[in-house]
Amino acid sequence: MDVTNPGDEPAPSTKRHRPNTPITKGPSVDDFTPTTMTLDAFNQLSRNQKKKILRQELWDQRSGEFREKQRAKRSVLRKRHKQRVRLGEVPAKRKLGEQERSGHKIIIDMDFDDKMHDTEIKSICSQLVRCYSTNRHGPLFVDLHITKLHERCRARFDKAIADHTEWPESRIKFHDTELLDVFGTDKLVYLTADSPNEITELDTQKVYVVGGLVDKNRYKRLTLDKAEQMGVAHARLPIGQYVQMASRKVITVNQIFEILVKFVEAGDWKQAFLEVIPQRKFNEGKGGGAKVVKGAVAEDAEDVDQDADENTDEAEVSDDAEDVSDHESSV
Repeated sequence: MDVTNPGDEPAPSTKRHRPNTPITKGPSVDDFTPTTMTLDAFNQLSRNQKKKILRQELWDQRSGEFREKQRAKRSVLRKRHKQRVRLGEVPAKRKLGEQERSGHKIIIDMDFDDKMHDTEIKSICSQLVRCYSTNRHGPLFVDLHITKLHERCRARFDKAIADHTEWPESRIKFHDTELLDVFGTDKLVYLTADSPNEITELDTQKVYVVGGLVDKNRYKRLTLDKAEQMGVAHARLPIGQYVQMASRKVITVNQIFEILVKFVEAGDWKQAFLEVIPQRKFNEGKGGGAKVVKGAVAEDAEDVDQDADENTDEAEVSDDAEDVSDHESSV
């Protein structure tokens, strides 16, 4: 029933209206002529395969424009960060010469190329970029080693993160050999959530291994089985002493690395976990979730992930690094 008076003006709408501009759609696979194969070969493919080729060719055509926009966006963020530094809102970044070497050694085992989907390959490569960024900007840096990049990870780095060859080896060293060829078995400690052992300290005489894997929990005991097959020591981080989680502890590779670096700096596991695990994950639970013990705040039992936009103006990463997604096989 209409209860407004005839002379009343209608209330203004609160909905946001788009301008009257035509909506442009991309080409359909039915009208698309590929440039990387013959039309006859293209027509023999399934519709999903056609869409994949269409998306790739459109990206190849538009990637230059996209990257220019991303560079402009990063330029604005850098200027904003410099202004915040001048105002004293955030600390200034340390230059390479201002850091001190801790003597600790961490190696990321990249021997899992065949265990990941294409999107996971992009994710793990981006996580390596973030590890490098973390190792550049703290008061202390560790010796960060990366084992041999296999087919798809190598292609990803060569295409999207080509400047990695110019990164200083003092902050990240890429090897052309596998794990056991880099360090002896007596020095290695493979960090895996499935290990019954728990570390309490980080020994400068040991080399701590993190599995370079994004697997969405498809592979149970994968890193533990590998450690046992190689005959090397294994252990898990002491997360259970400080964070009580109702589900499996899930941390991305770059978060694992940052936790280790934070512990090297402060010697405090609790502080390292609380500084690295995204704070938005705390107090999300509606009962039955997880909590941080020893006086810390509550945390829900969802997966701990890394927001790709967090600290964007602090992290100096490659122009083409993709967003970081979950590494669901934590330590």
